[in-house]
Amino acid sequence: MSAVKKNETINLRMDAKTRDVISRAAEICGKSLTSFMTEAAYFSAQKELLDQRFVGVDAKVFDAVEDMLAEPARVNDRLVDLFKSNREWID
Repeated sequence: MSAVKKNETINLRMDAKTRDVISRAAEICGKSLTSFMTEAAYFSAQKELLDQRFVGVDAKVFDAVEDMLAEPARVNDRLVDLFKSNREWID
């Protein structure tokens, strides 16, 4: 597997406190400052782009969803019980 050639440069200006916090976080993760910042920026960019995604539907589907959203909320007893439980969650 060949590595992707990295040949683009971005220059950033930031205050020393901000750089120190980012550097500490990168060090804790065992990553270089460049790698850490690239991953963080890439993740943030993906999230922003996904938040802007347009989903087109026909009028019938749109009206059906709009009608469902206009209905009063209903209690989901199983969900209430789940939130009341004291289970230890395992990732």
